[in-house]
Amino acid sequence: MTATSPAAPFSGPSSAASLADIVAPYPAVARIAEAVLKAWPAHEKYMARSLAGRGAAALETTALLADAAVILAGDRLDEIARHYRWTCDRLREEEIHFHRTGGYRLSTFAEADAEVYSNADYMAKYVDGLLFSQVLWSNHARSCDFYFRETPRHLRAGGRLLEVGPGHGLMLYLALRDFGLTQATAWDLSAVSIDQTRHALSLLGVRDATLGVRDILEIEPGHETYDLVVLSEILEHLEDPKAALRAVRGLVAADGLVFVNVPINSPSPDHLYLMESLDDARALLRDTGFEIVAEDAFATQNHPLDRALRNRISVSVCMLGRPAGR
Repeated sequence: MTATSPAAPFSGPSSAASLADIVAPYPAVARIAEAVLKAWPAHEKYMARSLAGRGAAALETTALLADAAVILAGDRLDEIARHYRWTCDRLREEEIHFHRTGGYRLSTFAEADAEVYSNADYMAKYVDGLLFSQVLWSNHARSCDFYFRETPRHLRAGGRLLEVGPGHGLMLYLALRDFGLTQATAWDLSAVSIDQTRHALSLLGVRDATLGVRDILEIEPGHETYDLVVLSEILEHLEDPKAALRAVRGLVAADGLVFVNVPINSPSPDHLYLMESLDDARALLRDTGFEIVAEDAFATQNHPLDRALRNRISVSVCMLGRPAGR
């Protein structure tokens, strides 16, 4: 399922290759894998399968993400590995509920705020765990690879970027590294989160991004527009993601792009909006004034897409859209 040019033939390591063999060419990936093995020896098979199924190009992007993650981890590599295991345990609890009931456990922001966002200890572990997930989970790394390789094909040189909810700053880092941007801006609802992003970007050597506390639902008409607006793993945390995308449409230049990465059938402690099919994900853009110009989908653990959809296994859906009718 893709509206992009055909993928290059698979040329990554064999699925039978050992974890040590797979990570050997990528020192930062190897350091993260080693730290996780110390905290969670039984995770070796998972990591080997995840990394072996990516192909050479996605492994190169994985290495970029790992380089950045190791810098952000600093001397906390082992602690973050323990928090990664803790995060996976929390996700497994949510998966059990999802497959038992058919729905996500939480449905309102107030619930997520009470259980997750307002719990400082929980958030510290959760955010740490998600950092390593960008490297170790195939759907996360391959989504970053799609963004990294596909977006420049549609983005005009010298464009202006806005990212909503930048998190660890890895997407901003990749864009500023290779997209030829003239300006990069990031917004978040949380002052604490935006300060964490600012610190992370500073560690990565990025100092030419403008960060601020803004709510996209409160942006007045006539606000300046951007050539690329990024919402990566944001919309599933909202009660009404289409309202957010309608607001975003006014921020995208007439010939600009929006990049959306959303998971379907993906229970997590703070996921509120359930999408169950590829068409559910596509409708987010098509129902809010965008036409999709490129898309792809990546199942967790490199499962075949049709099998993942049939069994309600988590799938990350990446889409690039343009404003329709402009």
